[in-house]
Amino acid sequence: MRKIFAAIFIAAAALSVGCGHDIKPSGNNSNSDTTSEMIGTTSAEKQDIVCEMLDNIVLYGEKLPLSSSFDDLDDNYTAADPIPYEGRDISTYTLYYKDKNIGFIDLSKDNELRGLFIDDDVPDSDFSICGIGYGSGKDDIVKAFGEPNVQTEGSFIYGESEDKQVVFGFNGDKIRSIKIFC
Repeated sequence: MRKIFAAIFIAAAALSVGCGHDIKPSGNNSNSDTTSEMIGTTSAEKQDIVCEMLDNIVLYGEKLPLSSSFDDLDDNYTAADPIPYEGRDISTYTLYYKDKNIGFIDLSKDNELRGLFIDDDVPDSDFSICGIGYGSGKDDIVKAFGEPNVQTEGSFIYGESEDKQVVFGFNGDKIRSIKIFC
């Protein structure tokens, strides 16, 4: 799935210039508690950590409800230019917040959230996972979430299922990409 996401991401990036916004959320979330907290772990149950991470994503001052429909996001979010995954009922869209391109989102045919990539130019004050954002380093991530399920020189992968993972990519010690699969 990560290989497919990378191909779709590159294609979406190439097509995202001059987009019209063709999906508009219909609901409006009430304000959520935006306080992020660090997760300390000594447990071997890494999937529980991933679920906790997915429940504590803050984007522009509100918790992002990843286990729900895109329609549950407030009216500031729009998605455009769908690129379908071959053989699946999921498409990748360019994601906008107040008409600013902020990354990509994977949506099912029923508008259920399946994946998220927030661009690294979105400040930590506007995007974090349990307090971890693009200004964080490898040590910060391990301190917050424990050792990853898979660790390479260039990435930390949390989660055993490709359908429920958080992948931190690095340039040296600093985060260069955050991919969320839900």
